[in-house]
Amino acid sequence: MATRAIIRVAEREDGVSFSEHPEEIRSQIYHHWDGYPEGLGCKLAEFLCDFRVVNGLPLNYFEDIKVANGMGCLSAQLVAGLKEEPGQVYIDYPGQDRFDIEFIYYIWGTEDKDIWMSIFTGPHSIEDDKCIFVGTPQKLIEKFQ
Repeated sequence: MATRAIIRVAEREDGVSFSEHPEEIRSQIYHHWDGYPEGLGCKLAEFLCDFRVVNGLPLNYFEDIKVANGMGCLSAQLVAGLKEEPGQVYIDYPGQDRFDIEFIYYIWGTEDKDIWMSIFTGPHSIEDDKCIFVGTPQKLIEKFQ
């Protein structure tokens, strides 16, 4: 049986805890199987390690680090990194309800601040979900790999 997950990309906002669901989501990706933290979680974290979110790309492009020109650019790179074949990875409407989800991942970012991740699990409704992880991508790898 598949372990389904959704990945939500959100802007970091003052006053919003990483252990809460944000009101606004930049993008949402549905991942059909292997959505558990030791699988998808670590894959996301490895992809996001050392990423830097910026506003505008300079002429001397960052050659030694991974860079995203805003959260929309990060979302697009994330889809490109996950999508290997038909099926498995889908782009949803932000906030689209799915009732067969076991994990919800949030990727939090904004320019010139570290990317953080949250993982929620629970009885398949946002009102009852439980936050099981908050931290940087590197901390997620250390915890689940």
